[in-house]
Amino acid sequence: MKRLLLILAAVCITSQASAGLLPKFRLGVKAGLDYQTNDFKINDIKNLDIKNNSGWFAGVQGELSWGNLGVRPEVIYSQNSFDVGGDLVDAKLKFSKVDIPLLVQYKLLGLLNLQVGPTFCVMSNASGSVDGMKWNIERPTIGYAAGVEVEIWKFGISARYNGSFKGSEVLGFEVDKNKVNTFQLGLGFYF
Repeated sequence: MKRLLLILAAVCITSQASAGLLPKFRLGVKAGLDYQTNDFKINDIKNLDIKNNSGWFAGVQGELSWGNLGVRPEVIYSQNSFDVGGDLVDAKLKFSKVDIPLLVQYKLLGLLNLQVGPTFCVMSNASGSVDGMKWNIERPTIGYAAGVEVEIWKFGISARYNGSFKGSEVLGFEVDKNKVNTFQLGLGFYF
C-alpha cells in the first residue's frame, strides 16, 4: 500500500510539472542605465532649472512562473544625481536607493515579457543641499513599475518606467510639491 501511494504521488507530481502547474524558478542578475525625470515645484523659487543626469543600477532578479504567468521579485541598487540651478539656487543633488519591485509578468510569444506591479523604495544615501529642500530618508516609499523585456536564451533586455503614487513621497525627500520618475534600460542574465 505504501508503494502504491508513493508511485501515485510521483505520477501526480510528474504530471503537474509537465503540465506547467508546478512553478519554475530562475535567479539572475541585471544592470543598466537609470534616467530620471522630475517635476519640482518650489513656491519660493520661480526660475528653477533642473538638469537630469543619467545614473546606473544593478541588482538581482528572480522569476517564479507558471506557464505564461509569473511573479518577478527584484532587489535593485541605483545611484543618480541631478543639477539644480535658478535665481537663488545652484547645487548638485546625489542619491542612492534600493528598489524592491514585485512585478506580475505575462509572457507573449515565448520571448516578450510584459511586467507591472508595485515597487518599494528605500533611500540609502542622499547628499547635497538646496535651500528649501529637506532630505527625509527615514521611511520607504511605494510606487509602481511597468515595463517590457525581450528574452533571448538566458539574456533579457528590459525597458521599465518607475513612478510614484504621491508626489510628496517621491524618493524619500520633501519639497513643496515634487515628482521624480525613472526610466530604466537594462541587460539581465539568468543562471
